[in-house]
Amino acid sequence: MQPFDSGAGASLAPSDSRPRPLPGIVVASLALGYCLLAVEPWPVGVFQDDGIYAVLAKSLATGHGYRYLNLPGEPHATHYPPLYPALLAALWKLWPDFPRNVVLFKLVNAVLTAVAGYFAFTFGRDRLRFGTLGAAAVSASFTACAPIVLLTVMVLSEPLFLAALFPVLFIAERAATSERDRDAIAAGIAGALLALIRTLGIVVVPATVLVLVSRRRWRAAALVCAAALVVTLPWLLWVAAHAQEVPPVLVGKYGSYLAWLGDAVHAGGAAWMAKLVAFNLAQIVAQGWATVAADGLWEPVRWASTGALTALFATGWWRLVRRAPVTAWMVAAYLALAVSWPFLPARFTWGIWPLVGFIYALAVQALVAWRPARPLATLRRLALATALLLMAGYVRYNWLGTSRGWWTQVQQMTADRARPFVEWVSANAAPDAIVSTDDELLIHLYTGRRAVPNATFTADEHMKLQTRAFAAASLRTILRTYNADYVMASARYGTYAVRELTQATPPELRVVRVLSSGAILAPVRADPCQ
Repeated sequence: MQPFDSGAGASLAPSDSRPRPLPGIVVASLALGYCLLAVEPWPVGVFQDDGIYAVLAKSLATGHGYRYLNLPGEPHATHYPPLYPALLAALWKLWPDFPRNVVLFKLVNAVLTAVAGYFAFTFGRDRLRFGTLGAAAVSASFTACAPIVLLTVMVLSEPLFLAALFPVLFIAERAATSERDRDAIAAGIAGALLALIRTLGIVVVPATVLVLVSRRRWRAAALVCAAALVVTLPWLLWVAAHAQEVPPVLVGKYGSYLAWLGDAVHAGGAAWMAKLVAFNLAQIVAQGWATVAADGLWEPVRWASTGALTALFATGWWRLVRRAPVTAWMVAAYLALAVSWPFLPARFTWGIWPLVGFIYALAVQALVAWRPARPLATLRRLALATALLLMAGYVRYNWLGTSRGWWTQVQQMTADRARPFVEWVSANAAPDAIVSTDDELLIHLYTGRRAVPNATFTADEHMKLQTRAFAAASLRTILRTYNADYVMASARYGTYAVRELTQATPPELRVVRVLSSGAILAPVRADPCQ
């Protein structure tokens, strides 16, 4: 047998091919239990995205349409696709008592993660040809785990995305081998619906088309594209119609993805893109060190772990091409976009975490099946030992995440910072007041006041901090645009900006109240009598 051959001996497939749902139910139960134990009564809005999803759900559920209710003028939403907010809106209708219904949102996310665990197991067993035990072990390790729990216990779209991902991949892989037009149409529809949960899900469509074109199935490829276009066209037209409603200073947080990134690319050109890719690759290397608990080790050991992880991933991905080609090219396109996007790549890799796990498992499977001649036997033993050490590091990583409550730390930091502001606004701000703040979505949801950011979000700040002058200029623009009654600052950019404006000559802001986590200020209005 050649090294890393994908023959039947390496598949570890069960001899009984009848469906066995019990292991999948066990995986789902582990994921559900882990997530439920981690759910805590922290407010929604601690992570920006979760606040936007909640505001959009409220808007849909209360009959306002797909709008940002927190912003003056209630502009139409174009930043996030609508399926996850629509799900939350249905739950809001079912239990309209906010903020108590936030618990329901989080419980449903936990159920969706359990569903994702079940479908991941089924995909690993039936499509990737793992044995029942192997498929269960991998799917459990990469759904009932710290990164997925972190995304589940907040009101984020990843659980719904993961729950839909594996059924969509089943449909796409079937279209790649079927001769039926209806299967190609179903793949296009499924890929487009996945993109309406999270935009990056659209990569399933070109991955399916690529495989079909490589097999000279032109009609099927065209049907996939046509079906996907029909489903996504209403959303694309919606975005085009309403993209200009959000002022440029807020496009990074509330506007169209493409417009925001396009402006950065236009300003920085190819050199900026190359710098971004290099920066994100370095971030992925650091993420790999953390994931196998090597980040605190001697530097040569860290880089050795990077080499081992890269080699294993490449081996596993190549085997994935043979077993599930659409899935393999979907992963390749997804990761290529992730390293080209000005945001933390860990957030994107966690979005397909079970697939990452199966790729590494395929590589280990190849090592187990490899039977080289004697000169290479030592290399095989060394590779297997390295893989075992990396697995042990991954176990430790999850233990540290669980024992330290990483998801609690993320939520508590923002909640503790925002609580004094929520209490002050509720007691002192008029019902029609406009507030500019670090946590505008949380402030709006828990006080009912209109709230806007006190800083802009640029693509460039992923790689370097904003300057104090830039932060101040952005806040000036926001205040001119919205005529805010109060400015609240406790986070970095907000603090930069208000210091500049209070120290200006003449002062543009005055201090109203100093709280435990920051300050409340008011714009200095020009005297109309002067």
